[in-house]
Order: sequence, then structure tokens, then C-alpha cells
Amino acid sequence: MDFRALLELIRVGNCLMTAVAVAIGYYLVTLDTTCALGIAMISAFLICAGGQAINDVYDVDIDKKISKKRPIPSGRVPKQFAYRLSITLFIAGILVSLALTQTAIIIAVVVSVLLFAYASRLYKAKYIGNFIVALGTALPFAFGAAAAMMAVPALVIVLSMGAFFANLGREVTKDFEDLKKDRGFKRTMPMIHPQMAKSLIAAYYVAAVLLGIYAYISFSLGTAYIIITVLAAFVFLYTALLAEKGKYTKSQKTSKKGMFVYLIALIAAIVR
Repeated sequence: MDFRALLELIRVGNCLMTAVAVAIGYYLVTLDTTCALGIAMISAFLICAGGQAINDVYDVDIDKKISKKRPIPSGRVPKQFAYRLSITLFIAGILVSLALTQTAIIIAVVVSVLLFAYASRLYKAKYIGNFIVALGTALPFAFGAAAAMMAVPALVIVLSMGAFFANLGREVTKDFEDLKKDRGFKRTMPMIHPQMAKSLIAAYYVAAVLLGIYAYISFSLGTAYIIITVLAAFVFLYTALLAEKGKYTKSQKTSKKGMFVYLIALIAAIVR
């Protein structure tokens, strides 16, 4: 079997970014590097990989129509193999997390269950899936913090919530971009109420910005953090404006840049 097809199936870049988010969450709690950090990053990578694979398994009908070059519809990875691989990755990720705190184990189990449930049972209700995907992006920060200590501190919770709302805005924007692809397969917020969906995009980004500012005020995160956060805020608000004007592809690409800037802001928060 083509190894490159397997890497494409699990979207290795996304999994590496998840591992980076775990490291950021960890270092927001402590600068002492221990083996718990490596264990948490491996666990998160495996669970993310399982989520990406299971998503492709249940999206195969859509991919046959739109993305025929994806590993499963192209025949490079058999569907049944991809399914078994995803289950193995989820189990492996949870087993690795058993070496961490109880809180970290709970997060690992909850994320795995949510990702599997969405892909297998809730995939048609994409407006629900948006929240699950956003949680899957935000919880790695909390997971990293939980690897360092039992209780996730308020700072990490607030910053994770900021990431959650920023990604929620991006997910709804992607729904607009994928309207033709999803029609007949999934139910999305832009299909239900387009104008409300546009308003939600703006509201989610504003919530992310306000949480970022609240974190600065409440936890004294330093000048570098607030400068980068303000920059991210401008990018997010520009993203919302592009969505309002119907430029969904450009908006979605711009949101990626906003998330990258937000990650830099979180790194700046480490050295507060």
C-alpha cells in the first residue's frame, strides 16, 4: 500500500499542528519539559489521525463526486482498511494517554468518541459537526495543560475558548464554500438560514477577539501577546467581512492566516 496515501488519509499536517497545540497548552502551565509532554503530543497526534481517517471513510460518497483523488475513492486505500486503521488509531491514542493525568485521559476519550460519533452518526447534521470540529481544535490546548497538571487552569480555558470560537467561525465559512459539494449529502447552517449563518461567523470571531482581550486583562500576558492578538483580531474581522460579501474561498483562506497569528499570540503568552 502507498505510504504517501496513508499520510494523505490522516492529513499528517493537521495532526502535527494538533501536537503543536498540545505543546503550547503544556508550556502555558509549566516550562519544565518532562516525558508527559511527548506522551501527550503522541496521544493527540494518534487521535487526530483517527479522526481524519474516519471522516474520509464516511465521506467517501461525497469524495467520489468531488474529490476523486482522495485516498479511498481513488482506490489507493481500501475503505475497510481505513476504517480499521481509524479505530486502531483512536484506541492507541487513548492507551497512550493512560500514562497521563485523569483529566487528560477524560479529554482523550471524549474527543475520540465525539470525532467517531460525528463521522459515523451525525455527519448529515454538519451544523452540529461544526461544534465538534471546533472542539477538536480547541481541546488540544487543554489536553496539553492537563498533561502537566490535574486541573486545567483558567488561563488555558479562556484561550482554548478563543480558539474554539475562531475555528467555529472558520467552519461556518467553509460550509458556504462547500455548499455545492454538501448539497444532497449534508445539512449545514448556510442551507438552513444563510443570513443567520453570516451573522454567526461575525459573532464567533468577535467572541474569539473578546476572549483574547479578556485573557490579556485578567492574566497580565504582556505587550507581545496583546499586539499579536490585536493583529489576529484584524485578520478575523476582515475574514468576517469577506464572508459577508460572499467571498467565501478567500475568507476561508484568510481565516487560516488568522489562526496562525492566534497561535503565535499563544506562544507569546507562554513567556508572559
